[in-house]
Amino acid sequence: MKRVLPVLLGTLAVAFVAATRVQTAAPAAGAVPTFSKDVAPIVFNKCVSCHRPGEVAPMTLMSYDDVRPWAKAIKSKVVSREMPPWGADPDHSLKMRNDRSLSRQQIETIAAWVDAGAPRGNDAELPPMPKFAEGWTAGREPDYVLEMPIEFSIPAEGELGVQMFYAKVPFAEDRFAETLEIRPGNRAVVHHLGVFVVDIPEGARIDEQGRLITRDGKPSTDRGEGLAGRADTTALPGANKLLSWVPGRGVDTHRSDIGKRIPAGKYINWQVHYNPTGKPEKDRSKLGIWFNKVPVTHELLIRQAGDPLATTKGGLSLYRAEGKEVEYTADETTTTTRRRSKTPNIPPYAEDWSLTGITPVTEDITLYAMSPHMHLRGKSLRWVIVYPDGREQTILDVPRFDFNWQIEYELEQPLKIPAGSKILGIGKYDNSPKNKWNPSPNLEVYWSEQSWDEMYQPFTLYSVDSQVLSDMTVTKEPRQ
Repeated sequence: MKRVLPVLLGTLAVAFVAATRVQTAAPAAGAVPTFSKDVAPIVFNKCVSCHRPGEVAPMTLMSYDDVRPWAKAIKSKVVSREMPPWGADPDHSLKMRNDRSLSRQQIETIAAWVDAGAPRGNDAELPPMPKFAEGWTAGREPDYVLEMPIEFSIPAEGELGVQMFYAKVPFAEDRFAETLEIRPGNRAVVHHLGVFVVDIPEGARIDEQGRLITRDGKPSTDRGEGLAGRADTTALPGANKLLSWVPGRGVDTHRSDIGKRIPAGKYINWQVHYNPTGKPEKDRSKLGIWFNKVPVTHELLIRQAGDPLATTKGGLSLYRAEGKEVEYTADETTTTTRRRSKTPNIPPYAEDWSLTGITPVTEDITLYAMSPHMHLRGKSLRWVIVYPDGREQTILDVPRFDFNWQIEYELEQPLKIPAGSKILGIGKYDNSPKNKWNPSPNLEVYWSEQSWDEMYQPFTLYSVDSQVLSDMTVTKEPRQ
């Protein structure tokens, strides 16, 4: 997953990102919009979560003086709907609670303001600036912060594989997280980052560098596939992944009574892919945790369409590449999210190559969110539910996947999906010269972690209806 930094910075230059959707009243007919009265409410609610000091955007938009030089660029990106970054097609997707898009009214207000010369207005009419906890997009100080066990040194050049770090879970009992946020220590080099909860093999240990040492005293070469399994039943299958950081996302906020389990006695596994910048760099990323404050009724699980274990019972799982079934499994223990070797590679110059994962729903579940992940040839991803009576429902359609903005789409209302249904993740890839991000349309594309390779990971976040955690209590943990 190689991120091209200039592309990302160009995209971010006029980014409008927000956690809430706010409607503003349009100026009266014939009135000229001003920044203070009409535009600032939009900017403060849609932009400054990222466009403020220390955040991902390259400039701040916290005042008229900040915004005015960018007025024409802002209008261009907003009118074209390139910004705010939001890939879901509203006509073919369910309503999302984290919808970042601007309303037609908001777009027209910004355009009219720019066309009128971007007047300042009366500062007395400015709305209050949103308050943010320094260093955290989630907006408040975490209850607990976990850091990578060491500060890692990244060489100036070369291709690094995924780096694996481990640390013991610091809690004496299982904890549930309502909100999680990954903060890269150095965004220039962190290409992507995942945090998992794992067991380690019997006889293995963790050294002072946070590396896994096998029972024979040698550093482990396992990249994580063999560590995700659990030897007990303290967590449901699909529960080991806590969160991912990729361009466009890195914060998950769940319902107050639905949480991600962090089980005691396990290990935190940091899986980090670094991208050298031409000079030596360092990174020590961290994970902020906000615990559930009310009793947790259900454990939140993460799976992707096509994985053979969608819930707690196994079932037949298929992949279809270009309409042909390429493999199946009924394995009840597999947890890997990597494509199997039987999946065909994407041929050169293929403009609309398709891969579909078909996952059986073997128990009643509740679906909360979806998160598409592909690389530079990724073209589109669509989630379709096929119900037991044959009815089909498209719940999320991302027709123009953007590698620079890999958003998690959170359903406004959780969706009940009965046993006997299927979840389809329908992915399309463009390996042709028409794809402006394509580094080499003349080459076959393989399935791997580098951005010039490809991935197919349509993640779903759900809970199993029958797994009620009625005996769970909330305990307090001191802030760290």
